[in-house]
Amino acid sequence: MRNCLLCDENPADKTGSHIVPHFLAKRIDNEPGESGRDKEMGFVITEDSTTSYFGRSVQPEKLEEIYGEVTEELIENNSIDGIVDNYFCSDCETNLAVIESEYAKTIESNTEIDKNYVSIKNPFIGFLFWISIVWRLSIQEHSGFKLKPKEEKKLGRILKRYLNSDIKEIKPNEKDSDLNDIGYKLLRAPNFSNENSTWLHWSAFYERPYSLIIDEFLLFLYFKKSHLNGMVMDFYGSEDSKQKANFITPFQPESVFGLSFDKYKIVSENITMFGVRKRMESLGKKLDLLHQKLGGDGRQMHPKLKNEILKRIANSDAELGNKHTTEDHIKIIIETMMELNNT
Repeated sequence: MRNCLLCDENPADKTGSHIVPHFLAKRIDNEPGESGRDKEMGFVITEDSTTSYFGRSVQPEKLEEIYGEVTEELIENNSIDGIVDNYFCSDCETNLAVIESEYAKTIESNTEIDKNYVSIKNPFIGFLFWISIVWRLSIQEHSGFKLKPKEEKKLGRILKRYLNSDIKEIKPNEKDSDLNDIGYKLLRAPNFSNENSTWLHWSAFYERPYSLIIDEFLLFLYFKKSHLNGMVMDFYGSEDSKQKANFITPFQPESVFGLSFDKYKIVSENITMFGVRKRMESLGKKLDLLHQKLGGDGRQMHPKLKNEILKRIANSDAELGNKHTTEDHIKIIIETMMELNNT
């Protein structure tokens, strides 16, 4: 067994570890109205395909609604995204749980819209909480998110140095060079996820700062304060609000900028449109490659055929859990090509 990826001292004996803490993860991918564990019903969307996963306690009727026939193969191949085994030791898992439990209290705190408000008075807990998520996403295999090696190691050092099972012992050292020149901005649409779907999303294009949406929070992590004055990269329409948010260092209480539901919806819609555009671009390139391998004339598939395939993929009537999978795409491509070639 490998050593813990955090302390690198004890065996990584912990199973079922959440990359994103459960109190946030359940608001993203649990069944509507469900808040317990093993009630996940989520989708992983990339530019190439959509895969899905479900918890052990999801009712069979819900699975049939999403997948149609529920087979043994479906159950055996099910793997819940964001839950990992043998990454951490029990001690480090406990230490992570301490800051997660403390930060979870902020979900019920008083909030403001279009204003900055203090979410947690302990200057260091909010900082450790958010960098722990970013670091875990970076070390997670196949997460799609990756910090630069130097940055990943820096966050790992901070977490190893300061996490503690006693919340009273978690205090920043102002002389610690790892804590200088680093900070974050945080936006939140309070309680948006009570009645609306939310995201766990990031984009490889955003590194200065690293920009993520985690449930109803938009997090912007800066490894250098100078990036505050760098090139503006509007994260799905949130730039105006980000500019109004306070920059938070490890040495001050966490200040959150309250985001209205309407503004969060704009961000969500922009993410959706971005995903649709990337999916169509990816499919178009694959269809052109297929056309070339089949010996077609030119480098691109005939526009009429390509557009018909893309239209049918977009309008596929497959069950939600089987829609936009590689198998679904292949079936549609073959059927469309055979049909049009015979007309």
